Amino acid sequence: MADSSLDLNNPVTRQSWLLEQIQQGKPLIAKEAAEELGVSLDTIRRDLIALEQQGALKRVKGGAIAGSVPARPFIDRVKDADTWLAGCQSSLQSLIEGVDTLFLDGGTSILKMANAIPVNSPITVITPSPVVATVLLERNIETILLGGRIHPSGAIATGAMTVRAIENISADMAVLGVCGLDSEFGLTADDMAEAEVKFAMANQSRRVVVLASQQKLNKRSPYKVVAADRLDVVVTDATPEQVIGFAALDIEVISV
Repeated sequence: MADSSLDLNNPVTRQSWLLEQIQQGKPLIAKEAAEELGVSLDTIRRDLIALEQQGALKRVKGGAIAGSVPARPFIDRVKDADTWLAGCQSSLQSLIEGVDTLFLDGGTSILKMANAIPVNSPITVITPSPVVATVLLERNIETILLGGRIHPSGAIATGAMTVRAIENISADMAVLGVCGLDSEFGLTADDMAEAEVKFAMANQSRRVVVLASQQKLNKRSPYKVVAADRLDVVVTDATPEQVIGFAALDIEVISV
């Protein structure tokens, strides 16, 4: 129950309470929130609209989920320690056992995947990321670098030329980075051009793996890549409660 001392006539108070609920990682049901706070459903809807306009959440049918925070430029993020995949090299290596042709996306988590591929591995990797390609070349991995305009947020090639090149390749697996991942809506990206490249890689692969930190789970970015049921594996540091929706779709969840 909401604290009886709260001034529920004050929209700031109500909205703060709503944010506290949604930041727990679970979808917010508008009808249940209205009953909990003892206010009308229309009042809750207005509060959710106001919070969405602030970028604090994403409204969905019947309620809302946490909104994703747009990624900083890659050049800034790569300077920071990306620790959630630290010590997971063996798990990442097991993902690509028996894989001959692999799409690797861009981003800091994907760099961890690139560094996990054994030196001199016979695998062929196709990537739109010059940074990932450099890591692979240092490990003596056969690498195909896709061309196109380099987008600053994910530092990957984007555009029609990139997508056309991907459409001429058939891969065993695609490993994709995540801006937002929701079991009901699917994999999402902050940028439309990046979403198109991610979709093309997923569409041209027999298996799709996503690397999703806890902060990216159960959140939606503006541009949909693929539905959740198109995913085969989710690698995450999220709690069992946060991945129930993915397990229900028969998606393999690897906890790290």
